[in-house]
Amino acid sequence: YLITMIYVHVIGRIGKDAEVKNGKNGDFMSMDIAVDNFVKGEQTTTWIRVRSNRSNHINLAQYLKKGKLLLVEGVLGEPEIWTDKQSVQHVQLSIIADSITFVSTGKKKEDVNSEDTSTPPADAPSSTGEDLPF
Repeated sequence: YLITMIYVHVIGRIGKDAEVKNGKNGDFMSMDIAVDNFVKGEQTTTWIRVRSNRSNHINLAQYLKKGKLLLVEGVLGEPEIWTDKQSVQHVQLSIIADSITFVSTGKKKEDVNSEDTSTPPADAPSSTGEDLPF
């Protein structure tokens, strides 16, 4: 019996605000991110569900708002197949996050009047989990 773990790094935008949910094993943070790719000159978007039960990610959830650009690192979960109302099958990819990092879009200081959704507030908790026992 072989267990395979695939560790991934993806950059994507949050599709809707992150949620903190209560599962059978305790609280966890969940959100969906859109990861863009270009295949044969065409842009494609893959939606990936991101989950974490790390307390720092649960605390960070309040800052994980729609449109924010993130780098997510973690273990690729088992793909889930689901069927929509039109009987079309889809694959849901997921990542169990080890690290969630806000990505700067490189906006210049003169763009202060526009809302910067790429960086968290100064009081946002850290997103890495080096201090956690798991």
